[in-house]
Amino acid sequence: MFHLIKEVRDIKRFNQILLVLFEEGFDFLLTKINLKHHIPITKQLKSRLRKSGEKKPEVMLRRTLERLGPTFIKFGQVLSVRPDLIPKEYSKELEKLQDEVPEFPFEEVKSIIEKELGKSIGHLFLHFEKKPIASASISQVHKAVLKTGEKVAVKVQRPDVKRIMETDIEIMFYFANLLEKHMERIKRFNPVKIVSEFKDWTEKELDFRLEARNAKRFLQNFKGSKTVRIPRVYDELTSEKVLTLQFIDGVELHDIKEIKRRKLDFNEIIKNGFNAIMTQVFVHGIFHADPHPGNIIVMRDNSIAFIDFGIVGFFDDKLKNKCTDLLYGIVMQDEDSIMETLAGMGMEEDVDYEELKSDIGCIIQPLQHSSIKDIKISRVLEEILDIALKHRLKVPASFVLFGKTIITLEGIALEYDPSFKLIDTAKPFIEKIIARRSNPIYAWKNFVHNMSKYRKFAEEFPEKAEKALDKIQRGTIKVDIEDTDIKKLSLEIDRSSNRVAYGLLIAALLITSAILIQVQKGPTILGVPFLSFFSFFFASILMFMLFFSIIMERMRHW
Repeated sequence: MFHLIKEVRDIKRFNQILLVLFEEGFDFLLTKINLKHHIPITKQLKSRLRKSGEKKPEVMLRRTLERLGPTFIKFGQVLSVRPDLIPKEYSKELEKLQDEVPEFPFEEVKSIIEKELGKSIGHLFLHFEKKPIASASISQVHKAVLKTGEKVAVKVQRPDVKRIMETDIEIMFYFANLLEKHMERIKRFNPVKIVSEFKDWTEKELDFRLEARNAKRFLQNFKGSKTVRIPRVYDELTSEKVLTLQFIDGVELHDIKEIKRRKLDFNEIIKNGFNAIMTQVFVHGIFHADPHPGNIIVMRDNSIAFIDFGIVGFFDDKLKNKCTDLLYGIVMQDEDSIMETLAGMGMEEDVDYEELKSDIGCIIQPLQHSSIKDIKISRVLEEILDIALKHRLKVPASFVLFGKTIITLEGIALEYDPSFKLIDTAKPFIEKIIARRSNPIYAWKNFVHNMSKYRKFAEEFPEKAEKALDKIQRGTIKVDIEDTDIKKLSLEIDRSSNRVAYGLLIAALLITSAILIQVQKGPTILGVPFLSFFSFFFASILMFMLFFSIIMERMRHW
């Protein structure tokens, strides 16, 4: 219990979480990580008496996260867009999680705004709607009108949400460490790493000033665009816990019925959405990384608007090229191109290259016998991310988020029109990027950029080489080699040398006892001189120990 108190400060919340896990059918998990004894005996007895139908583990997980509240719902939503971290069936199920969080009272909204912005709400706004238009786990949004008559959306952080989330994440880390320690099957999914990524994610979302900076950057990037709109940020009405943006009046992308009712051109909408995402990734190098369709608003003229910039992804030139090669490989059904791209992103040394190539072939080869128009990008990307998870490839998070965004867009489009082909929109854009890479100006820019790196390397090389040679000359250079086979060989040599030493000692004792029988006089045991008897006795014990260790070693290998 002392260890638990040291790791987890809020024991009451910890026990609540344990109870929910137990009631939702994760008692086997609590047993594995030695926490079941924290569940009251009465609850355990009731559970045995109660009969419940078998549920799929992914459904059990979703229900559990819903019961555990806002932090865990947000955690599930983050996992749902990371199919590189969890199996596909879990990712799909967690997409069903809804941020149905009760709104908090207007009095608290008013108090937070006035404390953060330093003025009364009546002084700041001409009109402020008391009922929120949206309520989520971290914040809720109110519609308001400025003194100038401009309509705005005011995002206000929930009271004490930071402390609540910090407490829950602390408990998550405790569970993650236990899972890695006691469950080998779960360990391969790196639960501690997953919680750590979630912690970074929430820290960014909890600072609305960061979201404001992101929104301003997107606004600058799409300045003058006729197909993409970004809301304006009101700096004087923004702080760490309050964010005021221009109000965007439109239809959420996933509201298919309303889009049909307004007779908007859905094909044009999806084309604009896809081109906007591709432009963000391959031109701007920064993109909207929360692909929830509720964050994309459709306007009357079929243009789209992005809202909620709490989480963004970044694409440097290297990742841009890798992603282009991968998409080009899918479009052109080029197995080798996909293989080289995935390998270039980062492969562990123990990855089975041939098995990886075979898995990619299973995806691409069926496509080679079908028309390019029949290729479903979302399905191929999902399967590639599945392969990345299976082989533990180091796929950058930004690429995964980009892939998930494309999957979401195509999924919505197919819901509207089952015959929709995103590949028709994708191919011209990808070919345009490939052509741009072949442009002499682009090649020259790359050459100049690389030359600056080579120049720096050339300038630093003599100094670094001199230091290395000096260390070698003085014998202070250290070579760090980590290899399991070498470790095994070292252990085997150590074990063998110990056995040789045992053998030599046994032989010496036997020879000594044989000599003493011939020369020793005095007291005897069973007719054998005293010292000779004990030499034989100790030699027998050592022989038994040596024989027993050899037998046990062989049994371990059987």
